[in-house]
Amino acid sequence: MTVIKTNEWLGESTDHLKICGRLKPYFHNSSTREISGYLHSFGMYKGEEAGRLLFADLKKNKVWDIVRADEALLKKEWSGPDVPVFILPADAANRKMRDEFGGKSGLAFHDKLFLFLSDNSKRDIQTILTHEYHHVCRLAKDPKKERDYTLMDAVILEGLAENAVRVRMGEEYAGSWTKRYTKDQVQSFYEKILKPNLELKSDSRKFTQIMFGTGFYPKMLGYAAGYHIVKDYMEKTKINMTDLFFVSSDEIVNKSFIKPK
Repeated sequence: MTVIKTNEWLGESTDHLKICGRLKPYFHNSSTREISGYLHSFGMYKGEEAGRLLFADLKKNKVWDIVRADEALLKKEWSGPDVPVFILPADAANRKMRDEFGGKSGLAFHDKLFLFLSDNSKRDIQTILTHEYHHVCRLAKDPKKERDYTLMDAVILEGLAENAVRVRMGEEYAGSWTKRYTKDQVQSFYEKILKPNLELKSDSRKFTQIMFGTGFYPKMLGYAAGYHIVKDYMEKTKINMTDLFFVSSDEIVNKSFIKPK
């Protein structure tokens, strides 16, 4: 991974459109406003003044140094790909990000990674980097292409990443959703909600509703279910994190406490 010097970008201007204009080479055929809207939806800051204040916190906390050192460790440990990492201020006014994700969020692709941070501790920064870089590695090593991912693939993707956090950082650093439901509840949700929708693709509105638990769905359903399913599979098989990158979603589900589909 290469940590891009977004600190220099932000030092010149915290106008989010100017920042997103610099990102155009990394998003083929997308306009500056399209990139901006997309990144905002995942937790990037919005106002120029808010961005300036948060940037001051990020500089004071030496965030770029922390990420640069930790990404080198992860890349070596997981034999991961070298992708650009973009660190930007988070949307401090986003209540969901604050309550569910501790004022931080990320966005991972097979070829790049974004971290949206506020006044987070070093351990919190390492936690979100672990989660998001695990996504990068899974997407790079999985023979199934990201464009073909279904709801179940996304559930397992999130479960894998948060179990990587549990193993590397400790269970206390796992997301709040990991403690929201019991195994029995997850089994029930699987039968009633997930199983009938396993083949949904990410362009479906229901896909997002189930993953995040919006509308009438249980809160953070997809994330919570994925965590429990993957954790149970790991306990049953004693597999290590490196080998787990190559295991299919179906195999993980079928050998966990979830009954085969």
